[in-house]
Amino acid sequence: MSESLIRSDEEILEFIRCEKSIPKKPPSQKETNRDLKRKFDVISTAKSLEFEVFFAQNIRLPSDFSIGLMLGKFLLIRYNGFHGTTNAGIHKYGHHAYVHSHTLTFDDIMNGRESNPSKLNDMTGSYFDYESAQLYFLKECNIVNFKEYFDFSKYNQMSFADL
Repeated sequence: MSESLIRSDEEILEFIRCEKSIPKKPPSQKETNRDLKRKFDVISTAKSLEFEVFFAQNIRLPSDFSIGLMLGKFLLIRYNGFHGTTNAGIHKYGHHAYVHSHTLTFDDIMNGRESNPSKLNDMTGSYFDYESAQLYFLKECNIVNFKEYFDFSKYNQMSFADL
């Protein structure tokens, strides 16, 4: 995939928001080092593109997680929990004491940071834990058939009509 595929911040957002589907059942989470990880592909039929989704959660610190959407070598968006502290103090990349996301920019691509998106977004109120972040991610990235493979029924809210 060439860099010419992405020519602007608007196109990056289009890739994030275009309709996608999961073509086959995603694998179960696997333990790798100190993380639970899962990777699977999603397909955009309108753009004929294949994306990779990754979910990763630290086993010892469940609020330290990362959920992302890749297009080739481009990390388009990554949703994170709280992270950045170590036994020695603050991690060299900084501490994020709130849920947040990083969105790729065209400037990132032009400066060789295609897998390290720089635009920081405060996601407070959008999700609060690993599972709710997965649900938020799947909806925001427009993965239309996620309910076939993921059960988020505990996040269904009761309305006044249900009373």
